[in-house]
Amino acid sequence: MEVLQRQFCLDMMKVSWVGTDGSKKSDCAIILEIDPVGGLIQTTVAIPHGSELTVDTKLALVSGRVTTCEEDAYGFIVNFSINDQAGWFPEYVPTYLHSAGGR
Repeated sequence: MEVLQRQFCLDMMKVSWVGTDGSKKSDCAIILEIDPVGGLIQTTVAIPHGSELTVDTKLALVSGRVTTCEEDAYGFIVNFSINDQAGWFPEYVPTYLHSAGGR
């Protein structure tokens, strides 16, 4: 089994999900890490574990699922996996991307 290494990155994007009360929610998120099957974002609100998530990369709306959400000093750190790689990394490349090996 191949282990995917996440790359550090930085970009802003809109994320949307359905709250536990059934209403649509959204927030502006900062993407901090990315790989072909998911990523790590920082939000200002908690997004419950298991929530279906939509990420707007400006190239595509990409759907995924929250795998973890933990509070930190600046908001919430949300790990997610994507459902379909179409429109996701490497098609979408964050504004700032730190390539492995410093390239």
